[in-house]
Amino acid sequence: MYRILSIDGGGIRGVIPAVLLTEMEKRTEEPICELFDLIAGTSTGGILAAGLTVPEWSGSQTPKFEASALLRVYEDRGKEIFARSLWDGITSLGGLADEKYPSNGIETVLDDTFGNARLADTLTEILVTSYEIETRQPYFFKSTKARGKSSPNDLLREVARATSAAPTYFEPAKVPTFNNRRTRYLVDGGVFANNPALCAYAEARKSGKDPEQILLVSLGTGVATRPIPYEQAKNWGKIEWIRPILSVIMDGVADAVDYQLRQLLPPTGNTPRYHRFNIELTEALDDLDATHTANIKALKQEARRILDGRTRMGKKFSALCGQLHRLTETE
Repeated sequence: MYRILSIDGGGIRGVIPAVLLTEMEKRTEEPICELFDLIAGTSTGGILAAGLTVPEWSGSQTPKFEASALLRVYEDRGKEIFARSLWDGITSLGGLADEKYPSNGIETVLDDTFGNARLADTLTEILVTSYEIETRQPYFFKSTKARGKSSPNDLLREVARATSAAPTYFEPAKVPTFNNRRTRYLVDGGVFANNPALCAYAEARKSGKDPEQILLVSLGTGVATRPIPYEQAKNWGKIEWIRPILSVIMDGVADAVDYQLRQLLPPTGNTPRYHRFNIELTEALDDLDATHTANIKALKQEARRILDGRTRMGKKFSALCGQLHRLTETE
């Protein structure tokens, strides 16, 4: 069975999949990089994909981070990622005239997290999405491709920076090719694939995997429930729609991918081949940058609602962990 993990984008809402992954490691007693053959991620999900597969040191077969350690990065350094001075806020007009946040905060955290590890070093194959603004094309960072002689073997910190360069929040990332002949200018992959699960499925099929032997686990970062009132939106122009439209696009794309994969990967008998774990945000904010302590706590609570063994979703999660554990034992 070819096992795929896909993790959505969502800024600080990455706390939700980080909690689920922490619980998955606890129940299976295996690191995430051992449970899956391919891990795909967009934005915050791309950071998690890289963080779960970066080796402890060059040549090591041990992951540098458990999922719980990455959860602590959100808890302890989320405010550093989304940080700006009063002057930054004034000069950017609150993010209307310039990006909302300077990039030095997120780059410092990514440098500390990934050091000099490169894409080809990952312990499991990863696929991370981004979008190249000058060529106007989706861009996929692939560890399989990075291991080839003619492809860029990017630093993981640059991969993470590129996939999370959300328009209006951070300036585009500048990522040179390995021979420095060209610079790629990249923004958040969420502009076209906030849920990268279908990209991961296509990658598996491209590499010759039998669709009947694919198990795909997709983790969301919470479903936005805050309405956009018609009486307000009907009079909005470009400025008012800047932030809401980004959220609408990301949510709509994620839902469409979920629908498509339910058709592509129906159960085999009584055995599911596609799992989607997501939750409506009833307590936490849907803002990508709501890093205050109360909201981090609320995001963790939303994740615990998914894990509640009394619910259908909680039972599905338990069954999945059992299935993954059995599959690793039979390897």
